[in-house]
Amino acid sequence: MIETPTHVYVVTHSATGVGKVGIAGLDSARIDQHRSQGWHLYRAVLLPSREAARQVERSVLRQLKIDGVNARMPADRMPQGGQSETVNLDEVSAADLWGRVVAAAGEVQTQADRSRVVLVLARMDGGRVLVVGTDQPLGASKGSPECGLGEELAEDGWLVYTANMTATVAEAALRGLRDWAAKAGVIDEAALREAGWPVPLLRNTYRLQGTVDEEFRQARIAVGVSLHPYPADGLDEDQD
Repeated sequence: MIETPTHVYVVTHSATGVGKVGIAGLDSARIDQHRSQGWHLYRAVLLPSREAARQVERSVLRQLKIDGVNARMPADRMPQGGQSETVNLDEVSAADLWGRVVAAAGEVQTQADRSRVVLVLARMDGGRVLVVGTDQPLGASKGSPECGLGEELAEDGWLVYTANMTATVAEAALRGLRDWAAKAGVIDEAALREAGWPVPLLRNTYRLQGTVDEEFRQARIAVGVSLHPYPADGLDEDQD
């Protein structure tokens, strides 16, 4: 998934005493559209993704509704659209509106930091199978080898490496693994995934073709993140 940096902005219309919160991508002409209708840019903040920006916008609008602040600009006065996100600046000043944006952005970022997944890379000698997938972590710290899936696989005799990370980093790691698998000619075992083996959350299950240890080492490098052995006290730290 490609992240699209997106602005959350506050614009004001001095002639009518109205303010507005909205979002606009880096290459979007949205703010210029407002300017062409007599609006002025008050402040804007760039967030790492459109989804994060949308969450901030929704959070601000939800809070305004709770506070009893309603849209103020008539639709016929906004040919560029967006009247439902406008407020009377006598009720909520531009500075107040911007403060709400900043607070919501901080909350969204905090939640993003907490939304970690675990990337699992495991090898089973008997089946010569390499498995990569995601699972919810038990530990909150980045790099922690703790995850329920890792424990389950380790008990079944798998050699398991794990890492906590954000969902975005996990997606990049999985892309790296898939690129390596395509170049190495490793077979994607769709049948294993469809059978739900070993657990449904796993993705990218491959049948190793060459030397197991070497292919597993290459796969760990291709993932591109620091992996930690599970259980940690049973293996050396990952130095690849």
